[in-house]
Amino acid sequence: MTRTGRDRLVVLNWRDRQHPAAGGAELYCERVARELARRGRDVVLVTSRPSGTTARESIDGYCVRRLGGWWSIYPLALLWLLRHRRSVGAVLDSQNGIPFFSPLVVGRRTPVVLLVHHVHQDLFGEALPPPAARLARWLEGPASRRVYRRRTVVVLSPSARTQVRRRLRLDGAVRVVPTGADTLGLRGARSAAPRIVVVGRLTRHKRLDSLVDAMAEVQRRLPDAELHLVGKGPARRELEERARATGARAVFHGRLPDAERDALLSTAWLTVSASDGGDWAVSLVEANAAGVPALARRVSGLRDTVRHGETGWLVDGSPDALAEAVVRALATLTDPAVAATLAERARAWADGFTWARTADGVQQALAFESARLDRQLHGFRERRTGNDLMVVLSVREASLAEGWQSVRRAGDVWLSDGTTVRALLAGADEGDVDTVLARVGVDRDDPSISVLVARHADLLGGRRLLGEQAVDLVEVARQPVTPSPQRSATGGRHAA
Repeated sequence: MTRTGRDRLVVLNWRDRQHPAAGGAELYCERVARELARRGRDVVLVTSRPSGTTARESIDGYCVRRLGGWWSIYPLALLWLLRHRRSVGAVLDSQNGIPFFSPLVVGRRTPVVLLVHHVHQDLFGEALPPPAARLARWLEGPASRRVYRRRTVVVLSPSARTQVRRRLRLDGAVRVVPTGADTLGLRGARSAAPRIVVVGRLTRHKRLDSLVDAMAEVQRRLPDAELHLVGKGPARRELEERARATGARAVFHGRLPDAERDALLSTAWLTVSASDGGDWAVSLVEANAAGVPALARRVSGLRDTVRHGETGWLVDGSPDALAEAVVRALATLTDPAVAATLAERARAWADGFTWARTADGVQQALAFESARLDRQLHGFRERRTGNDLMVVLSVREASLAEGWQSVRRAGDVWLSDGTTVRALLAGADEGDVDTVLARVGVDRDDPSISVLVARHADLLGGRRLLGEQAVDLVEVARQPVTPSPQRSATGGRHAA
């Protein structure tokens, strides 16, 4: 950073996209590394080295340094950091259940931001033997809390922020920085038959078994309905056996080249998540970007990703309820007018999720942490940062003093549409708002000023479709369904 003359950003993640088990966490880290490298930042991604990969590689302007295996990457990454600490300007430390504990080896002046995709406390019990699960919970919880206390944390959704506070009890500033989407602008003709396309790793915690079970009932009532699963993972064989046992017809594509995956996704009527939650679902946002609505369970993470009645639907209940919801969603989407409305709303929502915006958010978190360390090193008493209250300040751009951009508080997010400027202010009360207004040269009595408590949509940067009707799922009888493209366009709507 400018304080030390060092500009190298080290991104720590236990896997990269070359790893056979790579998923959304790896995509996030690599896209951030790519975007920041494009802006001239020296970026190194330190990760594990699976068989068949090189120890060093240059990709999209950043360097990848691969060390060790599944568990040995953690001590080896710390040794690498210790060896190169003089050239490290900042660290983005990914906590995929267990963080790297990088503050233990970097300099006191080096900003470290902790990246938490979701909280693993419950998953450890399902994936590990009891002694290992207890150790992992301690490392993710009490150990992380001690090492990263007061450090800035980046999460992908408001639900993840809540989990970080309630389950891990981390007390640093928590900033919501969602993913981008690689499918922005993707358009294609949807298939003639009702088609569900699900993209992602095939793992148990995504509960794809319940989707396969549901498809057996869906296809009994909609005989031409299709399920396509794109991706590989440890649950594939189990899912194939389950499909055979239940009679569900599913196409398992494995991992496809990006162009083939996107071409298939663009033909979908619907994508579905049966997960119990915890994750911000990048696959659902990417489906929305392609104009494909999403159906998901109303659980943590997914309720942030899906806007009910606008970009898809949120449902409750058992696998039987999931089957009913899928049938109703596909029946709703047989209406071309309704399908077109949902497709455009889904695209409008997803258009806000770019990797450039994600990189902006990470860069702002690093700057915020750097400023916090500066204050600490100069003896200023640290203000409590565990307050997650966010407010939205709106004011006419014409009311702002010239050069207002240069005097904004570190950590605040400002957006302008050319007429109105909206600021997302972290941990702000009435006095803070007055201070912000004074800094940017606005009279506190200016009638254009609006101050509101931020909602989830504000934290994610989305716009509310005010004045537009939400699309509800149509009622469908329990007998086989014969979809008709001539059904009334108003039959699946109700007032928002």
